Amino acid sequence: MKKFGFLLVCILCSGGLWAQYTYIEPEIYVGTNQGVALMNTVGFSPSVSQDFDFKYNGGFTFRYIGQRYFGVIAELNYAQRGWKSTSSITGETYSRRLDYLEIPFLAHIYFGKDKFRFFINLGPKIRFLVNDDATAPFSVNPGKEQTKEIENIFDYSICGGLGIEFPTKKAGNFILEARYDYGLGNIFKNNKGEDFSLSNNQAITVSIAYLFNVNQKGERRNEK
Repeated sequence: MKKFGFLLVCILCSGGLWAQYTYIEPEIYVGTNQGVALMNTVGFSPSVSQDFDFKYNGGFTFRYIGQRYFGVIAELNYAQRGWKSTSSITGETYSRRLDYLEIPFLAHIYFGKDKFRFFINLGPKIRFLVNDDATAPFSVNPGKEQTKEIENIFDYSICGGLGIEFPTKKAGNFILEARYDYGLGNIFKNNKGEDFSLSNNQAITVSIAYLFNVNQKGERRNEK
């Protein structure tokens, strides 16, 4: 946890140092992001065989930019995580979907100006389990992960994303982004003697976002 806090401080400080000499009229954006979680898995140890799976990921976005090349983002998302497995004995498929409400807090570092921007988003997420939906366990040799109840409804992770943004003067901003989300918590207890020493959510998400600048009429100003 200390390493996680130190990493977050470094991210925010580096972004602030990058942008501290040039201030602008604040850009305040609100909008929505919609996408899917690709390569959606749980990092089990001992390992569990898992299949490629798609799940929904999307919600609402707030973004504040007060310095050139640097801003912050907060989101409220509905995120589906979990895993899918196929029995090598019977060919049965087991699927478990974990529905979370999640809140990412991200540092936003961007390059470019009015017509095109390339950006990096980095920061932590917290999320709360609101639903656990699973198919029937394998009829032969089901794993412990198929029969156990989810033991930790609170989860947290760190994520990083790369994307491109296309600002327009009247129609808003259109964004394409890919993120990697690595869970720092576990869905099952991992104390000594438990079934799994690790069971963290992992995913690559791809999303399309639309943001509208609610302070669009403001003129930028620079201070050197």
